[in-house]
Amino acid sequence: MAMIGFNTSTNTGDYTLFNEGVTVFTLEGIHIKVATEFEAPYDPYPAATLVWVDPEGDKFYDSFVKVPIGLKLNDKAKWTKRLGALVGRPLKDDDVSKLGIDFGDDISNYDQLFEAVKAGRTVEVLALEFEGQSLFGRQAQLNLTVTQDGKWNRCAAGDATPMPRAGGGKTRPGAVGAPI
Repeated sequence: MAMIGFNTSTNTGDYTLFNEGVTVFTLEGIHIKVATEFEAPYDPYPAATLVWVDPEGDKFYDSFVKVPIGLKLNDKAKWTKRLGALVGRPLKDDDVSKLGIDFGDDISNYDQLFEAVKAGRTVEVLALEFEGQSLFGRQAQLNLTVTQDGKWNRCAAGDATPMPRAGGGKTRPGAVGAPI
């Protein structure tokens, strides 16, 4: 069961409050802006919001995802764990060369991304690929919790997992979901 509330990530006036537990989501998009004072009171950084959609079309805005300096991969970081769930395995440092991100024509590196969001711009990720395959439209399992006040969903860094293979066993890259 989903409830409607207010979404501060998009300022659209609504969001879906999901029940606690594992839900299959499809990655629909990513937008990046500077972290709020709440998120980073002393040291601003580019903060991503991953937009996930469930099979019923309800969206989960996975925010507070720090975009790592230099777009490097860190096996403990929420960013790396989300990408790994979509790829179907944990990502290592040397996998960064297999990752492709398109921020638009005027942003070609982390420093330019940081300057753009620091200036107040929200940057939409136009393409996100791993080994030439798009990660948009792929699925992952997110284990959601509800905050103590009952108003928000959370998904901890380690609570995104790849889709299981048919028949059990190893995981597989996130299957391409139904058209959005």
